[in-house]
Amino acid sequence: MNLAQLKTNFRTLSGRYDLVNDDTTGLVEAFINQGCRQLDRMGENQKTWGVHFTSASTGHFHVSFPYCRAVKEVWVRTTEATWQLKKKPLQNIIAEYLASNDDIENGTPLYYSPTITRRIPEDVSITGFSSFLTYMDTSTDLDHEHNAIIFNIPTDTTLLVEIRGLFYSKELVNEDDENYWSVNHPFTLLKAALRELEIFNQNKTKTDQWTEALMRDLDTINKDLVEELIAETDQMNG
Repeated sequence: MNLAQLKTNFRTLSGRYDLVNDDTTGLVEAFINQGCRQLDRMGENQKTWGVHFTSASTGHFHVSFPYCRAVKEVWVRTTEATWQLKKKPLQNIIAEYLASNDDIENGTPLYYSPTITRRIPEDVSITGFSSFLTYMDTSTDLDHEHNAIIFNIPTDTTLLVEIRGLFYSKELVNEDDENYWSVNHPFTLLKAALRELEIFNQNKTKTDQWTEALMRDLDTINKDLVEELIAETDQMNG
C-alpha cells in the first residue's frame, strides 16, 4: 500500500472519517509514520539494518547521515583500498588526537566514534570559539534528523564512507510514497497506526489489545531473520 491507500484504510477501520476527509494538519500521516517508527524499534528483521554512503573530502574528519538509530560498523574506501574503522570512545579520540590547538596533519583514519551533534543552547554561534577546538564543527549545522561520526584524524584523500547500522524506515510524505512496512506488512502498519490513535484517546484497553496484536505479528516477521541467519548452519560454535 502507498500512503493514500493506508489513509483510506485507516479511515475505514477507525471510523474516523473526520481525520482523513476534513483534517488539514496531517494527523493521520503522523499516526502512520509514528507507527513505522514504533515497528522499527519493536523488533529486528531483514530491513532493520541499512547502509548509508557518503563522502569525506580531503582535510575533513567527520561525516553526517540521516535517520540512523545506531551505528554498527564504519567502512571507508579509496580507489586503491577498503578497510573497516575501529570504534573508540569519543573522549579517547579527542584526548589522543584532537585536543591540541596545533594544526593536525592529514592522514589515513583508522578509528571513529559517534559524536555529539547537539549544542546547548541549540541556536548558539560558535564562531568565537572554533579556533580553540579543532573538532567543534562536527556538532554544528546539523538538523535534528542527522547523526555524525568523527575520525581520529583528517583524511589525506577523498574517502567513500559506508555507514552500516540500524536505520528508521523511509518517512511517508507524498500520497504515492511506500516503505518496507507499507509494502510488505501493510496491515501490521495499520495496527500500529490505530494503536497510536488509541494512545491519544487514552484508551488503555484498546492500546494494550493493539500492542498484543502487533507483538504477535512481529514475532512471526522477526522469525524470518532468524531462519536466514541459521541457514546452512549445521553445528554450534564453541
